[in-house]
Amino acid sequence: MSVLLLCVAAPRENPSEVIVRDPHASTKEAVEQLIPFMPDIRRCHTVFSQLERQWTWIALTGKINCNAIAATLFDFIFKTRDTFGLLRQDMTSMLGEKLLEKAVREMSPVAQVVMDIIKRNLYERTADVSFLATDGEIVGFLQSGACDVPTLRARLAAYRSKYSVYRDILVLDPQGRVCVQLDTKRPVSVSNDPLVRQTLGAPEFVETFRPTDLAPDGRSALVYSHAIRAEGVTEPLGVLCLVFDMDGETADLFAGMARFAQDMVILLLDEKGQAFASSDTRMVPIGRSFARTPEDSFAVTSHASKATLAVSRPSEGYQGYEGQAWQTHVLRNAQSAFASKAAEGIDVALVRREAGFSAQLTSIEEQAGDVMGDLTLAALNGQIMAARQSGNAREDERHAAQALPPILDAVRKMGIEMEHEFHYFTDGLLKTVTASRLNDASFLASITVEIMDRNLYERANDCRWWALTPDFRRILAQPSISRGDLSRLEDILEYINSYYTVYSNLFLYDARGTVVACSQAGERGLYGQQIGEEYVRRTLSLKDSDDFSVSPFRATELYHPKGAAQPTYVYSAPVFAPQGGQAVGGIGIVFDSLPQFADMLGDTLPKNGDGAVITGAASFFAEAGGILVAASEAHMHPGENCQLQPQWMALGQGECTSQLESVDGVLYAVGCARSRGYREYKRDGRYVNDVLCVVRLPI
Repeated sequence: MSVLLLCVAAPRENPSEVIVRDPHASTKEAVEQLIPFMPDIRRCHTVFSQLERQWTWIALTGKINCNAIAATLFDFIFKTRDTFGLLRQDMTSMLGEKLLEKAVREMSPVAQVVMDIIKRNLYERTADVSFLATDGEIVGFLQSGACDVPTLRARLAAYRSKYSVYRDILVLDPQGRVCVQLDTKRPVSVSNDPLVRQTLGAPEFVETFRPTDLAPDGRSALVYSHAIRAEGVTEPLGVLCLVFDMDGETADLFAGMARFAQDMVILLLDEKGQAFASSDTRMVPIGRSFARTPEDSFAVTSHASKATLAVSRPSEGYQGYEGQAWQTHVLRNAQSAFASKAAEGIDVALVRREAGFSAQLTSIEEQAGDVMGDLTLAALNGQIMAARQSGNAREDERHAAQALPPILDAVRKMGIEMEHEFHYFTDGLLKTVTASRLNDASFLASITVEIMDRNLYERANDCRWWALTPDFRRILAQPSISRGDLSRLEDILEYINSYYTVYSNLFLYDARGTVVACSQAGERGLYGQQIGEEYVRRTLSLKDSDDFSVSPFRATELYHPKGAAQPTYVYSAPVFAPQGGQAVGGIGIVFDSLPQFADMLGDTLPKNGDGAVITGAASFFAEAGGILVAASEAHMHPGENCQLQPQWMALGQGECTSQLESVDGVLYAVGCARSRGYREYKRDGRYVNDVLCVVRLPI
């Protein structure tokens, strides 16, 4: 483990600024610096120092009174004391390194996961702005020059009601004049931001993060912009701007992290190292600057005049999307990071016997046992020698023989106590490391199911928005579909699918549930087939464009990535006629569940130095009813029933638990978390589907 030791430069104008003191410092040096904040090490020093002093007093007493007959024996006793002292140094060094490793290991995944979740979210935004910029009603509005602002604002409001991640949406003309803005509380009439001209000349979307007159609150805003063009026309008609709700996003994300990061402050840093989001603005206000730590290390620094651990992690990107050069920066007060915490309910005998790491931690204890064995044997030989000398004619030797046994007994008891303390601290260390692994398993389970909820939130948004496509509404409202209209439906579906590649197919069905159009040419054999599933009937009965239905997770002929029907979720929303009324059909979107869920599981499992999942680590998703949704292990098949433990089934939304499990002589930390939903998804009562994530980590 590499480390950066930092100290505060303490300029008045920037109390968070730090300078590097020793960029090549070792973990051992970091431990030495942090020992004052490690009560377990301080206690270890205190206990063993007292025992060593008592040992010295007893041994000196023996040497003074019994040297005549046992000089060599007491030399050995002093040497044994010194050996115990060296073992004590090894013990405290290992204890300190393991405590530091534990503290950093608890921080690192928090930092990494936060940034990866944000990057996944922002990747979805790139598809949104690219697709919405081609929306027929937006294009038509700019083409016609008509001032039907209320109608277009209503359409944009309908969009945001589905995609609540946006705080504002604006449509501008090529001169930067605002034609329509959704947020009427912070009106913008014209923008002089260079992003307007940049976007007009860009072949795809532009992502901008800084203060902008498009978001007139003075703070940095994240804006996704795209040129609006009519089909077949090169000259842009204007610019679409989607302003991301960064405050809402970070608030929800930090809330989800709270259980596992109670004593941490989570910051998002821009490319200059300046914090633009903070999980605790009282402790760390927005705008402070921080020195980033290297990717594979941590820093010991100072914040608010207190020793602090710091970890920075960048995003690894997602699906080729790199986005902004942001990093997560996590701060943790050293006093809290190393505070002694009760590790109740851990079977330390089981850990000693089966945990993979236990041999390393018990090696010192075993060495102490060997030394104690030698000491016991030496004391026994001393007892025998004293018995032989007790009848000696020389008075000094007789007195020495009489004094030797109680001294040897005291030394032996001191050795036993010393050995007991080694055992005590080894037990504590085993429990501490195991408790940390259990926490890791709970955290990874919670964050993995969080990623799932966030991903499927997008699916609910997509189907509802695409159901509002004017051509879908117009054509499905007709008594029959002409060849030209069918071609139009296919073109639109294919175009959407090209941007949103998480779907294996998009399809439209009429008011009878009969498939009339698909995005994928290979799926057009479905035309004319009636889908008799309950989710289709439910969709056709819906009265609100904000409502949607989801199929049960089971095998369907609509999804066959391996040639045979596979289980997945199909999201569906009603398509209403232009004049409203009863649904005239619906849109179904087939989630490509096999690779997508596999990626979610694989991305969060711990990796080795080569980037492969560590041996023995595994995870799976399962519906609360016991249906397996996805698994990282090949022998577990989606759609089959799996056995869920009662304590997992009893979890409430957003709750998690962990436990130790022994399988074939290997000990694992197993964590389970229940989904909590994301924003309004699974929280507003429209759709309920509790999913559990189980993560298994080798101990």
